[in-house]
Amino acid sequence: MKLKITLFLLLFGFVLRTNGQDKKALNFYEKAEEAYLKRDNAIAREYYLKALERYPEYNVVYYKLGQIAYANRDLGSAKMYFEKVLTLEPENKGYVLAYTVLGTEALKLNEYGKAREYLKHALERTREGTPAYKQIEKQILNCTYALEIMENPLMIEPTLMPDVLNFKDMQYLPVFTADGSTIYFTALTKGADEDIYVSNKVNGVWAIPKGVSEVINTGLNEGSCTISADGKTMVFTSCDGRESLGGCDLFITRLDENGWSTPQNMGPNVNSPFWDSQASLSSDGKVLVFSSKRYGGQGEKDLYVSTLGAMNEWNKARNLGKVINTPKDEISPFLHANGKSLFFASNGHSGLGGYDLFLSNKTEKTMTEPLNLGYPINDGSDQAALVISADGKQAYYTKHTGEKINMYQFDLPKELKEKFDPTFYLKGHVFDAESNVALGASIKLINLNTKEVVSEFSADAKTGEYLAVLPFSGNFGLYVEHPSYFFKSLSFSFNSEAKKNNKELEIGLDKIDKEKIEVLSNIYFDEAKWDLKPESLVELSKLSELIWRNPKLKVEIAGHTDDVGTPESNQELSQKRAQAVVDYLISEGLSKDNVTAKGYGETKPRASNDNEAGRSENRRIELRFY
Repeated sequence: MKLKITLFLLLFGFVLRTNGQDKKALNFYEKAEEAYLKRDNAIAREYYLKALERYPEYNVVYYKLGQIAYANRDLGSAKMYFEKVLTLEPENKGYVLAYTVLGTEALKLNEYGKAREYLKHALERTREGTPAYKQIEKQILNCTYALEIMENPLMIEPTLMPDVLNFKDMQYLPVFTADGSTIYFTALTKGADEDIYVSNKVNGVWAIPKGVSEVINTGLNEGSCTISADGKTMVFTSCDGRESLGGCDLFITRLDENGWSTPQNMGPNVNSPFWDSQASLSSDGKVLVFSSKRYGGQGEKDLYVSTLGAMNEWNKARNLGKVINTPKDEISPFLHANGKSLFFASNGHSGLGGYDLFLSNKTEKTMTEPLNLGYPINDGSDQAALVISADGKQAYYTKHTGEKINMYQFDLPKELKEKFDPTFYLKGHVFDAESNVALGASIKLINLNTKEVVSEFSADAKTGEYLAVLPFSGNFGLYVEHPSYFFKSLSFSFNSEAKKNNKELEIGLDKIDKEKIEVLSNIYFDEAKWDLKPESLVELSKLSELIWRNPKLKVEIAGHTDDVGTPESNQELSQKRAQAVVDYLISEGLSKDNVTAKGYGETKPRASNDNEAGRSENRRIELRFY
């Protein structure tokens, strides 16, 4: 044993004086080494400290004390001892752990120049190709990357969210409805369980948060929730108590007039026998991105995606692939309301140290190479989650301060706004046009240029409220249906560059009664012609369904014009346009005995013909049951 210790001392260049005091120091050191080899760190530390009392410049002892402190996760003491030994022997490259620990800690403090120098020394004495070598090499790259990024820092000013929301010891992972009026987040007080809370913004002020629901929150842990744009679908993580497939599973619940439904496990197509958590729903609630530690991925924790199928079943989750996932961790995904931009945290991509936040945009074939969000959003510590408002103006995140975790917000800088597309919302109420009573209704948002359904959603049965995302500029049709009412078709144009980006539409429905007249807003003809334009087909299909559902009533399709032209030509045009609609309905299988066409020309205007807005309103097709 003494021979091994002497060789060790010679290897590191230690020269001991030969007086009695030094021999006692060496004796203490030998006893410390014996205890250290037996993994009795407490006794070893005691003898190392006695050796230092006898000989304060006993360099290797500082290194050994640093090793013990590091093994005990006492980073403060480890740094102190490692810094001391490197002060005494600055040229000695043998202290690999000292250089590694000091470099890693400097990286966490954003001291990237100092960190890089420490880590370069560590790399020189680490065997190439080993996991330790690869880790140190990556840290050096992070330092170089960080120094480049910090030359052009982003101008952000984070502010603490209101005290009414930061009301417990820890609150984190906020998510919002598309209009930003409702926030859901996880919170807990030390020693208690995690629960999900909700708060609504009233006149610009956040209300006192409440537990989201007794069917969701239990005496165990519920956390890491995500919400659809309209606030009607929630997915959250539960790790204890509920029937699950693994340690942590994802559960889904939906909001209706009776409140939140009993949460259901999302099943084996989404969950695995391993850790599944931190989900993010698309705005329409049909795409789910989440983090999982299951086998078969690219690394430790990977991001996966599942989509909602036609039969309302979640399809088998698939790994997002090597562009997004690395051999390390990818966590905390946030799928922006535009449905294309994915924000997430990773400690595998090049960054500033620890977990950094990244952005990747979906293209037609793949995802773009993840973009580091830059300094100071990212720094040497861990950044675990970021949420961006639908309009791309505000960012929200959580931050550790001592034993507290609070929610913060900041204005998104221009440099990041340019990296993804913002989106906006459509909201309003559905109600009985006669009584003003709120109605539940199913709603489809249609892209009139492509005939594709952009999203399907519903108005709340109690309040009549609806909320959906407008992901791009264009011409849209809105189809609102209730079994006892005429379907309502509305058309509107949306320009994301307009001064007022968001759209609000109040929708009154008329009951299906005889002699009630309904305007069909999305029937289109070219000027002075009666051939149906392709963008009319969605409306005609809806009209056909409505008539099929009311077989006992006869239908009149009425054509109307403005007063441009002669009364005779307008009469003929209105008749031919009404007949074109009837011909389409008959081609869909409706009886010609139940559907008639009637042209009224310019005789029944709804508005003045003195301006284009009035004339446009007068050119119309109407539906009447009789």
